[in-house]
Amino acid sequence: MPRCRLVGAVVVQGRQRAGPKRTVGRFLHTDGVRDGHLFSSGRLAEYLHTRQGLAVGEVVKALPDEIRFVPGVVADRLFEEYQVAAVRFDWDGITRTEPREDFEVIERWGERYTTPIHTLSIVVPISGDPELLRRQADTYSSGTLEAAVREDAVVFSVRGAELTPEAVRGHIAQMRHELERQTSWANVQLEAWIPQLRVSIETAVAQRKERLDSAASLSAGLDIPLAPVDDNRRIDIPVTRKKIRFQRGGRAGHSMSPEPSLANEVYEDVTRTIGSLARAMERLPHTASKFKEVEIRDLILFILNSHWEGAVRGEVFNGNGKTDILLPWKDRNAFIGECKFWSGPKGFAEAIDQLLGYLVWQDTKAALILFIRSGEASSIIAKADNTIQNHPLFKVAKSNVDPAVRLDYVMVSRSDSQRFINLALLPVVIPKVDG
Repeated sequence: MPRCRLVGAVVVQGRQRAGPKRTVGRFLHTDGVRDGHLFSSGRLAEYLHTRQGLAVGEVVKALPDEIRFVPGVVADRLFEEYQVAAVRFDWDGITRTEPREDFEVIERWGERYTTPIHTLSIVVPISGDPELLRRQADTYSSGTLEAAVREDAVVFSVRGAELTPEAVRGHIAQMRHELERQTSWANVQLEAWIPQLRVSIETAVAQRKERLDSAASLSAGLDIPLAPVDDNRRIDIPVTRKKIRFQRGGRAGHSMSPEPSLANEVYEDVTRTIGSLARAMERLPHTASKFKEVEIRDLILFILNSHWEGAVRGEVFNGNGKTDILLPWKDRNAFIGECKFWSGPKGFAEAIDQLLGYLVWQDTKAALILFIRSGEASSIIAKADNTIQNHPLFKVAKSNVDPAVRLDYVMVSRSDSQRFINLALLPVVIPKVDG
C-alpha cells in the first residue's frame, strides 16, 4: 500500500492548538528543494506588520517636493511596492517528475527494516507572495503539510511501496483540499490588512506634508535674512542633489572635439527621473487624467528641480521657439525635453519637427515625453516609433530593454549633417477615467 497520506487536523482560531500531529518524512526533490512544514515559519501577522512598518519608514526618504506637491503619487508608489498579493494555485498547470526508486526505513516491534518504494514530485504553479504559504495565519490547522515552497510553485512528494495512478491522484486531491483550505485563511487575513497598509502610508505622508508645509510657511513669514552656510559645521540633508558634468564629444569623426555635451550618466538620470514620474502617473489615472499639458510639465519641473538644484527651466526660448523643459549650463544646454499628447502620426511628426527645431547646433541630448490618453497604447507606441524612423532626419534606432517604457534614437542635426542628436521617446499612458 502507498505510504502517502495527509494527517487529520483540527481548525484553531487564536493561539490554542489541539489534536494529533503526524507528518510524512522529509524528501529531497530532484530539483534540490527540500520538503518543509507549510504555514509554520512564524506568524503571518508579524510578517504583515513588519512590511507595514517598512512602508511607513520609507515616507521620510521621499523627496520633500514630492511630499508637498504630489503626496498621492508617493503614497501610491509605496503602497504598490509594499502590498502583498494573495496566493492562487494553477491546478490546471501541474507537472510531475518521473517516478524513481528510493528506500524507506520503518520500525516494527522494535526492529528497523529497509523497504524499497517509489517516489515522485508534484509541481503546482502559484502566483502571489509565497511567504503566505510559510506563515501561520490567525486561523490555522493543527495538522502538518509537507511541501517545498518556491517563488513560483509548491512542490510536494508522493511516495509508497505500491503506488498506483489512483493513489497518486487521490493524494493530489487531498493536498489540493488542504492547501486551498489553509491558504484561504491567509488570504482572508491579507484582504483585511491591505486597507490598513494604505491608511498607514497615507497618514504618514499627510503628516510629513503637514510638517513640510508648516516649515515652508514659517520660513516665508520670517523677514530675517538667511545666514550663509558654514561648510565646517554644515549638516547634510539626506536628499541627493545632482551636479552637471560634461564630457568631450558630440560630432561624428571628432570624438575629442572641445565642445561639451551632457555626460551619459547625467542624461540617463534625467530620463529615468521623468520615466519614474510617468509610471507613478500611470498608477494614478484619477489624478493624472485631470492634468493639462502645462500642468504635467510643471509637475515634471518640480521633480527635476528637486534633483538638479533648481537648474531646470520651463517654457524657455531656444532655437525656433519655447521648449517645455530645458537644463542649461552657462551658455549651453545640457538637456531639452518636450511634452506632447498623442493626436495621431501627423501631429506627432509635427512634434518631432518642433523639438528638433528647438535644438541649436551645440544641443545633442533631447527627449519627447508622449502622453497617451485613449486608444491601444501598444499600437500608438508602435505608430510613434514608425513616425520617428520615417522622419527625414532619422539616423538609427538603438536597442531597448523595455520599449513600452523607453525608446532611443539617433537623429541628424538640422543645421549640420555631421552632427548627431540622442533622442529618447518616453511614453506615458494615462487612460481616461469615467465619472
